[in-house]
Amino acid sequence: MRNRKTSARRSSAFVRRARAVCGFTAGVGVIFSAASAQIAAPAPIEREALARDAFATGLLRPGQGALEPTLWRGGDAATLSQLLAAAPARPATPSLGEVMRRVLLSAGTAPEPALGAAPTELGGRKLIALARAGFSEEARTIASLSSAPQNDSWIAEALATADLLDGDIQRACGRSAGLQDGRDRTFWVRLRVLCYARAGERDAADLTLGLLRDRGAMGEEDRVLLGAIATGASLKKPVGPRDALHLAALRQLNIALSPSLMRDADGGVLAAAARSGESDMATRIAAGTAAAAAGVMTADDLSGIFMAASFTPEEISKASERLTGAPGDPLTDVLLYQSVQQMQAPEFLRDKAVRIAEALSIADSFERAHAGALLYENDIKSLEGALLGPKQAAQFAEARMLVGDGAGAARWLYAMVGTGGLATMAEPDVMELIELTNFLALLDPVAAASVAETAGIALEAPHVSHGGAAATPENYEMLATLIDAAFAAAVDGVPGQAALSALAIAHSAPGDDKIVQVVVGQSLRAAGMADLKRRMDFEAAARRRFGAGEANADASGQNGFGPRLKPNQ
Repeated sequence: MRNRKTSARRSSAFVRRARAVCGFTAGVGVIFSAASAQIAAPAPIEREALARDAFATGLLRPGQGALEPTLWRGGDAATLSQLLAAAPARPATPSLGEVMRRVLLSAGTAPEPALGAAPTELGGRKLIALARAGFSEEARTIASLSSAPQNDSWIAEALATADLLDGDIQRACGRSAGLQDGRDRTFWVRLRVLCYARAGERDAADLTLGLLRDRGAMGEEDRVLLGAIATGASLKKPVGPRDALHLAALRQLNIALSPSLMRDADGGVLAAAARSGESDMATRIAAGTAAAAAGVMTADDLSGIFMAASFTPEEISKASERLTGAPGDPLTDVLLYQSVQQMQAPEFLRDKAVRIAEALSIADSFERAHAGALLYENDIKSLEGALLGPKQAAQFAEARMLVGDGAGAARWLYAMVGTGGLATMAEPDVMELIELTNFLALLDPVAAASVAETAGIALEAPHVSHGGAAATPENYEMLATLIDAAFAAAVDGVPGQAALSALAIAHSAPGDDKIVQVVVGQSLRAAGMADLKRRMDFEAAARRRFGAGEANADASGQNGFGPRLKPNQ
């Protein structure tokens, strides 16, 4: 009886405490409810699933040009592997470099591996294509985000390529020693020649070189550079590097790079030479300019290289005096750029505009003109609305076209016309306006038509020549395979495969073949990048515009991009 009373008292006390707690909780709830009416709850953290496969892992977000995550849906792994192997190691134009960046840095579920292929092959081929072309840091990042084993031969090849481009031969050789499979693939055999020679094992290096020779896997650069490495002989005449291993061989042979040695270099070699402090400044500028024209170097990177050159204040102040004889002199471009960067005060606005126009006017090649357009992009944007002469406006219009901004180019062409129309313009300026408006029609037909209507000139479709290699039976056999992949991508709705097909066809096929150009254009359209085909056409015309001599004359005998517009009057 006593126990039951004690238990009852305890139960009653528990109930009272529970009610008190509930009352306190309700009060707190009222307080927090009132507070929440004034203070918004923190936004939920956006979580993004990390793709574990290297092929599926991407770095771009939608606002950065990423394709849809379904870009590989319905794709065939064997076909994609073949297209990645055919991807350009040095994109021929900035627009092709942009296609490569967008398709290979977009995230999307990978197709099932091909029968008999290693599960990592597709991802490895993607990273190899990125590293060779000049996106080696992006390849490293994707490899680190994925779960692919770094001692896998495909993934390791991409990472070793990046190591060689960075000048870290020891690390690349360490990857070779730690391989779990694939040691007999040609890349690794070639690398072992370098590693054996570096370790002083010349007999082993020579035997490995013989293995390459027996396979028929040696190009001219391999024969000369790896031969010198294996035997310890000096080169009678330097040979330019084509890929990362050749660049490493030149470094081991203590041969300095020069602009003339980089004509056939991959995009990754160009980017590495531009960033390397071992190269002289003229070589760095030439390499950076070429890398930017391949679409594998950003404006910020190029600006950093240009600003790394050291000049005295007096040299910078007299920059315009170097304009005489400037064609072909990359240091003149650097000096002018640095002088412009010092003109930030408002009172220098007009002098700055004149200096930029001078710097752009001395371009004697597409690469040099494109680099100037990239470097001065923000400066030219800041000058919009300023009262400038037609010559400055013409230079700025052309620069905006070279970075793909048709609307910005049109605004500068309107500025050329002014309020008085053609009647108030000098004849050379009228002809320049006509030519540039026709030029703009390749990039942005709507904007060009608007300028032509405002100026009172007739717009005609221009002729475009892409150039490229001559057709051979081997070209057409390979081309048939690539076109088949392009058609399959369009029919099956695989945007990523369509983009890779366009890249491979544009790189491998004769450039002036009209059927090829149609297939490339439709493939980019199927990939959601139709605007980049217009840029490709524009850049092909721009190359001819900045070309010189009989080698650049088209079938009609015209040099460069001739005017095809005439005033209505």
